[in-house]
Amino acid sequence: MTARPLGVEVACDGPAGGDDCPDSAAVSARFASRTTRQVRADGRQDGWTVRRAPGRLLDVCPRCSTNPARRR
Repeated sequence: MTARPLGVEVACDGPAGGDDCPDSAAVSARFASRTTRQVRADGRQDGWTVRRAPGRLLDVCPRCSTNPARRR
C-alpha cells in the first residue's frame, strides 16, 4: 500500500493573528486543490483574507476579519 498526501488544510489564525479562531474555521478546499497556494485561493473566493506577518502569512476567516469586537 502506498500513502499519498490528501492535501492541505488552511485554518484561521484568529482575530488578532496570534490567538485561536472562536469558530475553529478552516478553508473548504475544492477537490482539485492540492497545494497551500491553491487552498488559499479557494479561501479568497469565500471571503478569507491573508495578512503578512514576520516570517509567515496569517489566514483570517471572514467572521474574524470583519468583526472588530472580536479583536484584542
